[in-house]
Order: sequence, then structure tokens, then C-alpha cells
Amino acid sequence: MTRAALAIALVSSTAFADAPREAPTEIEVDRGDAPAGRTELGFDGGAPVAGWGVTLAGSWLEAPISFGLPGGGTSEPVRRRQSVILGGALSLGESVVLDARWAGSRQLGTRLRGTGDERRLDRYVPGDLRIGARIRVMTKPHVALFVRGDLAVPTGDQQDFAGDPGVSVAWRLIARATVGSGIVLAASAGLRLRGQEVLIGDRSLGNESLAAVGIAVPLPAIRPLWCEQQVMLTAEASAIIGDDVGVARGP
Repeated sequence: MTRAALAIALVSSTAFADAPREAPTEIEVDRGDAPAGRTELGFDGGAPVAGWGVTLAGSWLEAPISFGLPGGGTSEPVRRRQSVILGGALSLGESVVLDARWAGSRQLGTRLRGTGDERRLDRYVPGDLRIGARIRVMTKPHVALFVRGDLAVPTGDQQDFAGDPGVSVAWRLIARATVGSGIVLAASAGLRLRGQEVLIGDRSLGNESLAAVGIAVPLPAIRPLWCEQQVMLTAEASAIIGDDVGVARGP
């Protein structure tokens, strides 16, 4: 599986290097990756789904993207974005979980004004549809391994930084461990392959390496405020590293 993944990434990167010069200049700036239908961490850490689940969530982004202008100064294509996210998950037996999520947003920013493209940023925008599937591949006492695949379909407003210009796919390996007192440790790593390269300023955005690690600590029950396993203290960190495409740098 590792050799196949590396081969696909290499072929995709080579194709991107030969892409036409007139590449898209907009991309989805919201990198939120929380799976729908469950609540634990901001990434899929292998949390179980009992039958099915639905989530309604919100997010607030401040200055998710900015770059320098040729004549001096700074451009903030999207300065602020508030989003409402709706999603759900369905468990198929003990080992397979399917989920999907979609977001609608309100945003402020200058888009690409000052670069020769003076069209205004749309205030209200739809996002891409994201579909995921997770399969449990190993279970031992207190430890489990999963493989997750994701598909992002360009249903959003990619001209206004609320979606990608093409389909993207990703896969991750997830490790989950439960230690004393119900504390959960989770980590994931994988790749995202974009169907279309994007150029923003001096940066080229194509394939990406993904990594995340987190911990969830259940708080003791305080009646009548909450019962067992209803409130958890969480902490996490994530990273996305873009690959270089030809002479262009990836973020």
C-alpha cells in the first residue's frame, strides 16, 4: 500500500509540473477537518459511531490567507469567514463508518483586487461537499488502527476561496489508544492529491502531506450539569505540508 501511494503521488506531481500556465488562482481556505456525525477531536481519531449521528457546527476564521502585492502592501483575499457546517455519519457494522459534510459561509475580504483582477469577493458562499469512509483494520485491547479515505467534490464557490477548482482525494492511517481513566490518544498521517494545481502569488498549491495528533480527557461527572462521558477536555495539533511543483514553492 505504501509503495502504491508513493507512486501515485509521484505521477500526480509530475503531471502538475506540466500543467498549463493559466492555472486557477483561488482555493478553499478553510482547512477544518472535523468528521461529521460525532464529537471528539478536530480530525478523525477513530471515535466510534453508534448507529448514526448528525452534527451542526460553526466556525470563525480570521485572516486565513494573505500575500504581498507586486507594488507593495498586503492583500487579504479572505479577511474573515463565519461558517455553518451540517453533516452526518452512518455506521455499517462494527468496522465501517461513512460520513459527509457541507458548509455555507459569510465572509469579508478583498479577493484578488490589486493584482489585476478587480472583482469583489462574494459575501455569502457555499462550500464543497466532503464525503469520507473509515475502515477499522486492526483491533487489540485498548488499541485500534483505521484507514480513512476522503473525497471533496467541487460544489462550492471556488472563485471566491470557498472551494477547490477540482476534485481532491485523501487517505490517512489512524491510530487510536485508550489509556487509564478513559483518556484517548489519537494520531493520523496521510496524503491529499489535488486534481488541479492552484497558483496564488508566488506559491503553488498541489499535493499535500497531512498529520495530526490529539488527546481527549473525560471530565468527572458533575450532576446535574453533566453525566459520565458527556464532557471532555481536548488538545490537538495538525500540520499540512505542500509539495514543490517544478520551480514553484509549496506552502
